[in-house]
Amino acid sequence: MIINCLCGKKFNVDASLIPPEGRLLKCISCGHKWHYKIDEKNSENVLKKKDIKIKKINPNEKIPSEIDKIIHEAEQDKIQKVITIDKSKSNIPFFNILILSFITFVAFIIFLDTFKNPINNIIPGFNFLLENFYESIQDLYLFIKDLIR
Repeated sequence: MIINCLCGKKFNVDASLIPPEGRLLKCISCGHKWHYKIDEKNSENVLKKKDIKIKKINPNEKIPSEIDKIIHEAEQDKIQKVITIDKSKSNIPFFNILILSFITFVAFIIFLDTFKNPINNIIPGFNFLLENFYESIQDLYLFIKDLIR
């Protein structure tokens, strides 16, 4: 037989699972509970096929739903992932950060050099500053080269 919930969900239930005095039902979709009793109006919906079986429950007993189980498992999985992520963040070596910073700095200088003429139109004297920066880098290179000898 087909049983309808207030939320519009329809359930195909074996009529033999509902005694003549009726029983307490709970909608899987919305959680609504109601007492269902077979009467002549509902008896015409009886089907021969058994699709959904309803097991007897104690109405005072807390019913763990599938959604609660899924949420609990997801929370446990999320906690484990957070712990794993936190451990991996602390293992970043200083040398990798230094190399990344150097590459970013060089890329920024290349970007500025590529657009130095349009930037010079907006900020007069930018070409002069960029040339002085290049000279400073060359002086640092020569200084380090002299230290190594």
